Amino acid sequence: LLTGKTNNPWNLRCSAGGSSGGEAAAIAAGCSMGGVGSDGGGSIRVPAHFCGICGLKPTPGRIPSTGHFPSGAGALGWIGVVGPMARTIADVRALFEVMAGPDAGDARSAPVPSRSYSEKDLRATRIGVLESSALGNATTETRTAVDGAAKMLSNHGFAVEPFELHGLDRALELWWFFFGPVIAHLLNANLSGHEWQLSPMLREYLSHAASSSPLSLDRFLQASAERDLLRETILRQMDGVPILLSPVSSAPAFRHGEGNYSPGTGYLDTMRFSQWLNLTGFPGAAVPISFSNEGLPIGVQIIGRPFEEELVLAVAEALEQSRGPWQPPPLDLT
Repeated sequence: LLTGKTNNPWNLRCSAGGSSGGEAAAIAAGCSMGGVGSDGGGSIRVPAHFCGICGLKPTPGRIPSTGHFPSGAGALGWIGVVGPMARTIADVRALFEVMAGPDAGDARSAPVPSRSYSEKDLRATRIGVLESSALGNATTETRTAVDGAAKMLSNHGFAVEPFELHGLDRALELWWFFFGPVIAHLLNANLSGHEWQLSPMLREYLSHAASSSPLSLDRFLQASAERDLLRETILRQMDGVPILLSPVSSAPAFRHGEGNYSPGTGYLDTMRFSQWLNLTGFPGAAVPISFSNEGLPIGVQIIGRPFEEELVLAVAEALEQSRGPWQPPPLDLT
């Protein structure tokens, strides 16, 4: 149980996001050049979006999660990953190049060689503006930011077109099965006898994630197999469109105390744009693009296929160049 709250450098009355909100706030405020976050359902990308910085959720295995708590072993290792956060994509790339690669502390870490893309390669990349009724409705300002990013990429020379992706409704249901009942089951075994030390938010999560039916081995194996088959289905749809553009979350940063697991307005609904990537193991990068009428940052998400982080970062950097220099938070928020 920790005391105090992490303020958003853009508005001290607002959340910095979670779960890597402290990292995002510190980077946005200029306390460090960059840092490391972890992401099981948007926990790198959403804080980056809330605080107006960049963040990369990599493919499981691309960056080892050695040292992460809880351990990345078992079911946690597929859903949750470790990734870099920084103010610019160039800084995210520098951190990624240092962090990526195999490590004995993570059984999933893979010796994937790094790649580079020429301007000719990039211009041949088709980009789809993601459409799916399963993701819910983003605010008008958020959709405007995505449309603006699409126009910037089109002006940069990319072929940008609407792209409807099927299967995300089931992907989100499966993501919650793993992120909710499965992970809660694993956590409860370690937390027994220490309930009094838990934060109110963790208590709320554990209560909401409690499975209404017994968590059987058959159910877990069936969900794991369905996850892999669904991943194949989505990959086939993206065969000719390796990059997707979407919101990171349905809205900018919310006020302190408004975050919850309630249906309709809570994390499970507002973060749907990010959650399905954790189920399928796809990489995604958050890039700040514009601001709400209240002056809060709005980021967009560049989504790629597994182990194609370099392409994700190359497109994100092209978008960043079209947007212009990174803008820091206001100096005086009193």
